[in-house]
Amino acid sequence: MYKDNYNRIMFLPQRQQRSVIAAAYLAEFLILLPKFIKTGSRLLIRFLILAIAFLSASLSQAQGAVTKLILTESQASAVAGPHMQWWFDTDRTGSIYSLLDASVGWQNSQVDIPNLGYRRFPVWFRFSVENRGVDTEWNLVIDYPLIRDLDVFVVQGREVVDIFQLGERFAFNARPVKHRNYIIPFSLDAGSELEFYIRVEGPYAVQMPVTIKNAAALLEYEGYAVLLHGLFFGFVVVMGFYNLFLFLSTRETPYFFYVCFTFLMGLFQFVQQGFAYQVLWPTEVAWQTKSTGVLLHLCLISSYLFVNSFLNLRQSIPWNFKAIIFFICLSVVALATAPFMDEFWTIRFGVLLVVPAIILAVVGGLIAWHRGRSDAKYFSIAWFAFWVGGMLLALNKLGLLPRNHLTEHGAEVGMVIELTLLAFALADRIKTERNQSQELANHARAMERAALMAKERALELEKMNSEQLERSVRARTRDLHKALSELSQMNKRLEQLNQVDSVTGVGNENSFLVNLSKEWDRSYRDGEVLSLIVVELDNYRDILADYGSVASDECLKNVATILERLISRPADCITRYGDKVFGIILPGTDEKGADHLAARIVESVAEQPFDFGIARVQASVSVGVAAVLPKRPDQHQDLLMSAESAVYMAKSGGGNRVEFVTIEG
Repeated sequence: MYKDNYNRIMFLPQRQQRSVIAAAYLAEFLILLPKFIKTGSRLLIRFLILAIAFLSASLSQAQGAVTKLILTESQASAVAGPHMQWWFDTDRTGSIYSLLDASVGWQNSQVDIPNLGYRRFPVWFRFSVENRGVDTEWNLVIDYPLIRDLDVFVVQGREVVDIFQLGERFAFNARPVKHRNYIIPFSLDAGSELEFYIRVEGPYAVQMPVTIKNAAALLEYEGYAVLLHGLFFGFVVVMGFYNLFLFLSTRETPYFFYVCFTFLMGLFQFVQQGFAYQVLWPTEVAWQTKSTGVLLHLCLISSYLFVNSFLNLRQSIPWNFKAIIFFICLSVVALATAPFMDEFWTIRFGVLLVVPAIILAVVGGLIAWHRGRSDAKYFSIAWFAFWVGGMLLALNKLGLLPRNHLTEHGAEVGMVIELTLLAFALADRIKTERNQSQELANHARAMERAALMAKERALELEKMNSEQLERSVRARTRDLHKALSELSQMNKRLEQLNQVDSVTGVGNENSFLVNLSKEWDRSYRDGEVLSLIVVELDNYRDILADYGSVASDECLKNVATILERLISRPADCITRYGDKVFGIILPGTDEKGADHLAARIVESVAEQPFDFGIARVQASVSVGVAAVLPKRPDQHQDLLMSAESAVYMAKSGGGNRVEFVTIEG
């Protein structure tokens, strides 16, 4: 029967082959799962045969020439993988301009998701897109959060029209779209064509799951993905806290290690799916790069400790215990060297240790099952399910299996099955121990009933007092944590208020100096031009003298409103750092752009009289502009002095004008 069904599936298109076989694979596992517990090895062999059939189908690749990706009116989403080519930059000499001018040995992808395993050198991808539909706004989606160095070049007519530098080497907020995956919006008119060049380098497996989606398709896809991930992480959190409460109640060591393993695996998957960098540490670039390797080894250590504690390997299976101690030492060494070791080796070493870790757990469980432990059957099948998912993920990352829904998320499915069955195993273990304790207690009561009843009463009172004390401590701890959390929020709010001008609502002098220093250093590192505009209200003193402080404050507010309307880039910074002086920091803006913006500021202020109810005042501003390409760090004061001297020149010339000063960085 399996042979006939396999032959029928092989006549389907490649994508349908994988979908059908993946569905059969999961269905067979769920159907046979209850029988595994009763019959064991024979059904396990049937399951492995079906798994091998799936892997064989997954390894097959369609052949044919790579063509450009065509976007039609009926398409809301398109997969770029079959239209993609890749090239190994082994000597690190490739650049976008050399690739445009020279011919290199491009290899055709011809699969939905190119998977090249771990590489110590940059890998380039390219593909072409032609729009034959009516939609002009599209999004390039790279559904793979774990990329350290990601450079995307948009080419049209052999000319580079846009460059995006992304990846974990930059803070999360530097992305064009604040999303756990990499999303790059682009415009493509009907009948036009674009070519994308993508450069990837880092310690992770080189995979390129690229799709082109319009806004509706992207929204639909994201809603579906977040729902599934929410169900998974919600399950992990519930199981973790449930067993944490059981540990606090029973004080059983296996529960403690099970809770550690659950939360660490959940956090590891949180990192793998990109949520951790988005939510937990969006500015910690160095830790984000190290986190995958560190959490992987912590998961291995917690799994070893749980297996040893659950099966009591030191007494029951000494050789297995020694092997586990050896692998724990390897992971501890990897953790100790992680701050200094290249992430590539830390991660790859951890991936290789996944296989012996799960094999030792499965073998230990099978031996305990064979010796008559009833809880070992749940334990063995749980680790076998996780072994299947973990092996699929490991072989996927090593480049030995293609990336698809099963190989990418098999570990999550296996983890759900494992956590569920391990909970049953722990419950069965506790039940067995309680039954044994009950039998001993009954035997003791038959011999010394009177003394035992008195002792049980004393123990019960002691337990009640202990539980009451624990509840009281937990309640006080919660109150303390709540108070500390409220204090922390108030401190954060106070810190934010210290950075805002109370009159205009824009940044104050502290904010101005901090941002100017930061943008100078960033422009120095990136080799970008940094411009500074200083705006001074010409007749501020007259307004203050004639109409009072309320009118002068309203005048400052109106000027700030005009500046906020004219300056809309997120990277630009508007601050008030003097009584009547505003500073505008423009990173990445050259002389021409800053001068044009300054002229618009002068014109807008002059065209808008300020009506205070009792009077109508015609205001004007003097604007000084300075631009520089920083060549030394920590020299932002030179830029500020130049811009202020330009303001002085503008006021000396009668005000209501712009003066520009060019300086050397």
